[in-house]
Amino acid sequence: MMDPLMLLLSDHPLGVLVSIVIATYILEDAAIVGAAVLAAEGVVAPFSAFAALFLGIFTGDLWLYGMGSLIRRFRRFQRLTAKPALERARGWLARNMVMTVFLVRLIPGMRLPCYLACGLFALSLRLFFGTVLVASLLWTGALFSGLYLLGEHFWMTLGEWKWLLLPGVVVLFYLGHGWISRSLGRYMDIQNNDREYVN
Repeated sequence: MMDPLMLLLSDHPLGVLVSIVIATYILEDAAIVGAAVLAAEGVVAPFSAFAALFLGIFTGDLWLYGMGSLIRRFRRFQRLTAKPALERARGWLARNMVMTVFLVRLIPGMRLPCYLACGLFALSLRLFFGTVLVASLLWTGALFSGLYLLGEHFWMTLGEWKWLLLPGVVVLFYLGHGWISRSLGRYMDIQNNDREYVN
């Protein structure tokens, strides 16, 4: 049986879905956890919750690119991007945009500067759009599906404890992101050292 709060929310499914979309703009990981919990509780249909998550995450990524494009219109930033160091950064990002867009999904705090830079450097919008579309589908789909299936099996058996454990799940997300970030950093350092040794 649903908690009174879940029953109240289930009477306003459209409001819940709009809230999920807005939540992705504020705190993406918490929005994914929350949407999976609401779907597991039967407040909203799983597909609807996933669609709201994807819409919020995807449009948020496009908004960052758009902000970068808007910043590019200011003369001060046009002069800044003409500097040799930033020209080199632009060239590297243009060559590695697909890989970078996928990787920054795993590294906390990197999506904002990377996606802004894609817009600021006027990189291919078509390629960015397609890459972000696939990355958002895979990332959101994997996390939401895993949490939803876990919730279906275990969430209902936790009773009142589940609301105390929910913040812990969000914290575990951030710790997992940090671990992935450090692991990727070590891997990149090893690759760079190997190249320097060969050269």
